[in-house]
Amino acid sequence: MKPNPPTRSQMKRAMSVTLLLATMGWACGEAPDPPTQEAPPVPPGVSGRAPTTAQGLPSVVTLHPSPGRPADMPPEETIMDQLGLAFMPTQLLVRVGQPVVFTNSESLAHNVHVAFIDTDSTIFLADMDPNERTQIVLDAEGGYDVTCDVHPGMRAFIYVTTAPHATFADPDGGFSIPDVPPGSYIASVWSASMDLRGQRTVQVSGPSTVLDLSILQ
Repeated sequence: MKPNPPTRSQMKRAMSVTLLLATMGWACGEAPDPPTQEAPPVPPGVSGRAPTTAQGLPSVVTLHPSPGRPADMPPEETIMDQLGLAFMPTQLLVRVGQPVVFTNSESLAHNVHVAFIDTDSTIFLADMDPNERTQIVLDAEGGYDVTCDVHPGMRAFIYVTTAPHATFADPDGGFSIPDVPPGSYIASVWSASMDLRGQRTVQVSGPSTVLDLSILQ
């Protein structure tokens, strides 16, 4: 004798029990784990943390080869233009002895006022007519403030270094320097706040090296 097929009410009760058991299993932590998020890859080269922006200027991270390793020669001239009532670029890394050419690509007259930040002393001051260009060479390592006395809102920052590897840090202190060969380096940090400056010897190895240079005192 064949058993009677389940009635509709019996089927509903069975489904209710199944859902209840599944819910109880989730409540007891038996639900599948959410997919894990992988950590972002470390960029190649040297990266890490430096002091945050101070007095409106970014920190600068430089890597000098340890004594006995010659640095390469500085590259050719670099250009800072004046266009749209602004210096372009607003931040410029320069090697000691590398010529800096200032140009004026708009129809307004400007001037270029370069001051060494640590002493607040004027290094260069010249008027710039439209389409004019002038060249200077900055021989002292450090930060330079660039302004236009005709248009006070115009400001730029030049950092001069003997290091073959250098970069401006982000406002929050993050930095990255690509293409640094393995070896021993002196890592230096420049900041507009002298209390945040410092240096230490570091070892660069492998495709990626992470450094915490936020506190060097």
